[in-house]
Amino acid sequence: MEPVKYEFGSKAIGAGTLYGFPGPDGAVKSPDYGFVTDENADLNDILRIPELNSGFLKNDSAGAARIIKLEDTPLGVKSVYEGDGLVPVLFKADVPEEGNYLVKVVISVQEDTDGMLFLGRRRLVLKRHFKKGSAFAGTYPVNVAPFIPRGKEEVFEDRSVDVALVGRGLVLKSIEIKKSGVPCIYIAGDSTLTDQSAVYPYDPAWSYSGWGQMLQYFVGNGMAVSNHAHSGLTTESMRSEGHYAILSDRIKKGDICLFQFGHNDQKLDSLKAFEGYTANLKRYIAEIKGKGAIPVIVSPLARNTWKGDGTYNDLLEEYARACEALAAEEKVPYIDLHAFSMDFVMKNGRETARRWYFPSDYTHTNDYGAYLFAGFVYSRMCALGLTGETDDLFSSELSADSDWMPPEEPPVIKLTIADKAGTEGNDAPESGQADTAAGSDLFADIDRPDDILTRAEAFEMVIKTVKFFPTNVYNDMFVDVVGHEVYAGSIECAIQNGIIPASMLNDAGKRIYPERPVTLAEFKEILRLGYLSRRPAGTVIESLDTCGIAPDGNITRKQAAYICGQVSI
Repeated sequence: MEPVKYEFGSKAIGAGTLYGFPGPDGAVKSPDYGFVTDENADLNDILRIPELNSGFLKNDSAGAARIIKLEDTPLGVKSVYEGDGLVPVLFKADVPEEGNYLVKVVISVQEDTDGMLFLGRRRLVLKRHFKKGSAFAGTYPVNVAPFIPRGKEEVFEDRSVDVALVGRGLVLKSIEIKKSGVPCIYIAGDSTLTDQSAVYPYDPAWSYSGWGQMLQYFVGNGMAVSNHAHSGLTTESMRSEGHYAILSDRIKKGDICLFQFGHNDQKLDSLKAFEGYTANLKRYIAEIKGKGAIPVIVSPLARNTWKGDGTYNDLLEEYARACEALAAEEKVPYIDLHAFSMDFVMKNGRETARRWYFPSDYTHTNDYGAYLFAGFVYSRMCALGLTGETDDLFSSELSADSDWMPPEEPPVIKLTIADKAGTEGNDAPESGQADTAAGSDLFADIDRPDDILTRAEAFEMVIKTVKFFPTNVYNDMFVDVVGHEVYAGSIECAIQNGIIPASMLNDAGKRIYPERPVTLAEFKEILRLGYLSRRPAGTVIESLDTCGIAPDGNITRKQAAYICGQVSI
């Protein structure tokens, strides 16, 4: 493939050149390149699948309004959104075949600003400060490969390169794309390292991000990242759902494959750390070695999870130990992300560490957290001799990259829309602030509302309220709870998170009587312990409206739901 260059501005490719824009008959009339805006994305189903595009989606709060507004200038094309947050310039160009490409991007700068450049499925390649009046040119690799999007079962072919430029006063001047033979870093894993989408107006604190999509920034232009991690995947479903086949069919000698699983494996009895989980990873290792590539085991990213007594609650320790043992046995490179991320969380504490995770989420990082942990992974790759670089950039003493720190409190972005369809004024509802109360949504359709709440049901309800991580594994702690009971997973989750009051244990701690009615006092104590794992409790639990029920009185499922609905996490 000969290099293809796209030049932008009033005398070149204009802002009105839209990719995949359907004509009146529904057929696509546009060329095989162009900008992506709300206008063509609203009319083209494929452009609304983030994994097949830039990974940026319009904020749902905008409704039919147009947020992206592009403007031609003599220097190129820029976004002119003036509200809170940032709106990207999105450009898409088809390429003749899958594989690795080098993309040269030239940017003109109209004001002093911080900016970012993403390629492919929102993979960061550039983050820097730009000086007014300057011009910048950089070349970065991007991998183009088939993919199974979220919620789909079939493989979608991808034959396009996406460019997303983010920053006020940044003008996209030109793009040049050419084929490249650089080696590839393949990634297999779950939601903590997948390519997550972001809404615009964009704010990194309010954007889910897996560390895999930040890795290209650190790798530079010597290798391309091909991320096949997906939300919800285990070491088993990575293969059974077809994702591994895409990777396996393309990986070649000299490539690298990073494996990080555990968050979802731990929910399944068949994938215990030293049993099914280890066996599946061992099979992957043998197959990748057979391709002449290098398998690398990465221990699972730590959660920001704490017990009610204020101590850290490591729910993935056994899986991290299994990773270390397997890597030693198979003599493959090992990156202990679990230890590093857990150390980071513990040193910063629950409340401060939240800034690197998506708001009200204790598993998934935002862009700041993904950037931080991707930097660590790359530094260990360097130390292991996998990159040709030798610098070990990170240490266990790291608090954060000082040039990209999350705000102490993530701001709530308010949409400013000039042409909001069918409404008066120019303000859309606030976005980004998730509905964090359990309230009307979580228990709106509670079944058997007038039944008396049992102890097992109390644990299940509190687990949902404080957003603990469900498990289907039960380790037989109580003689009156057996593994096949539907509530066994809730009991195990309650054990793991330390929310079983000592007063509820009987027969020297061997019995919990799961089907016994729970008292209000017991329920409030379970809720207090759960709340403490997420927030400093203060007087929150004591001040709840408890419907006038006596402490030793029983409560109905409906009353319990009402009490939980007053708690915000």
